[in-house]
Amino acid sequence: MASLWRGGIRPSDQFWPSCAASGKKPRGKREKSVLRVQLKHLLAWCGPGMPVAALGLPLVVYLPPHYAGTLGLPLVTVGLIFAIVRLVDIPFDPLLGALMDRTRTRIGQFRPWIIGGAFLLAAGSWLLFMAQPGVGALRTFLALFILYLGYSSIQLAQVSWGSRLSADYAERARIFGFWTASNVLGNLSVLFIPPLLLMLVPGSTPTEGVHAIGWFILALIPVTVAIAALTVPEGEAPAPAHRFSFRQMMGVLADGRMKLLLLADLLLSIAPGITGALFLFYFTQARGVPLETASQILLCYFIAGLAAAPLWIRLAQRWGKHRAGALAATWLGLIPLVLPFLPAAPAWPSALVMLIAGIPYAAPAFLLRAMLADLNDAQRLDALQAGADNGETTGLAFALLTATQKLGYAIPVGLTYPLLALIGFDPRPGAGNSPNALAQLEMLFIGPALLLAAGAALALARWPITAEAHALIRARLAER
Repeated sequence: MASLWRGGIRPSDQFWPSCAASGKKPRGKREKSVLRVQLKHLLAWCGPGMPVAALGLPLVVYLPPHYAGTLGLPLVTVGLIFAIVRLVDIPFDPLLGALMDRTRTRIGQFRPWIIGGAFLLAAGSWLLFMAQPGVGALRTFLALFILYLGYSSIQLAQVSWGSRLSADYAERARIFGFWTASNVLGNLSVLFIPPLLLMLVPGSTPTEGVHAIGWFILALIPVTVAIAALTVPEGEAPAPAHRFSFRQMMGVLADGRMKLLLLADLLLSIAPGITGALFLFYFTQARGVPLETASQILLCYFIAGLAAAPLWIRLAQRWGKHRAGALAATWLGLIPLVLPFLPAAPAWPSALVMLIAGIPYAAPAFLLRAMLADLNDAQRLDALQAGADNGETTGLAFALLTATQKLGYAIPVGLTYPLLALIGFDPRPGAGNSPNALAQLEMLFIGPALLLAAGAALALARWPITAEAHALIRARLAER
């Protein structure tokens, strides 16, 4: 076990032996002066996350069935395209992160990347959402690739910027809690668009619903990015710019704490990714729920996640981020186990279960990113104590976390869709599927997510940077 922790340090050693040996006590109370971010700045900084998050649900839940069903691409082709694009895009994340670490401009370090990413995101969204029947595999691949480049640029710049808004352990939970809440709000807004369109334009088709989602995202991108870029202070980089090197990236990856965080993030990305990729298939075909009702059940899930976000912020501040994260992971895996024991009709018991299952939905994303911000402080102190070059690695670290998240989202569609084809599942609306195919669909919907969430909970339970350890790290950094 000692080899997992840099220098052979275990969590029981309070993580930072040099601080513990100093005899200093951690701060008993939180410093509340310059460490708390103004609400207007926090809300403006969160804004660009909304269109990015609004893309997340269609990319997993709506667009793959739309391309496989309405637009006519083969099921296996759709699964492979959505998986391969994410896999091809992943190596770009560390490169983008390293370039952000080197960036120093008159308008800041991260603003140029958010602004540039907005143009790519808008172009990719147009190509992807406005596609017509008969669209080819190559065009779909290129549209997804452009979209993901913009997605990565905005998200990496935003979360790296967020880690600099405050150095306080508890305040970072608040910052990234707001960020995740805005992401959930972006997801929720997308869910309202198809039924709203149906109310305003009776008889509108699912294709028109996909187009409406695309227009909504295209409208959000310039407004939210402009507000953030013009109003939120960025602050100065804590370390000088440096040249990118694979040695530096491997140094970040070699940290046992980073490995633990990346493992938890990967598992907690795959688990809900499987649930999302199979959600509409499971509820409409295995449980016989109408598409409109299935969308309402999914809405319950996200509403619960948004409403419960303040609860997880408080739990993180009181219990520690790692303990709150372990609880959230356990919750995510266990609650859906109830679904097979419920009757298919009426639908309200299933909606209630998904409402309860959605309570921890927002927690892992913001907790892991707040934990990474704490780890960045620890790694900076590592470098100072070792007398090493203290180059800026914030963007690179968040890029690696984003890469594992993308990998986690690529695996579900790339794995489950070919498996569905293998068992003979027909994805077309109203298609008749055999009881065996539906039973295996149910197993895929519930079983893997349970095992993956359990693994993530075990990883998070071993996280060594507590509030007390982080207070000591910040004290040591302040002395230098």
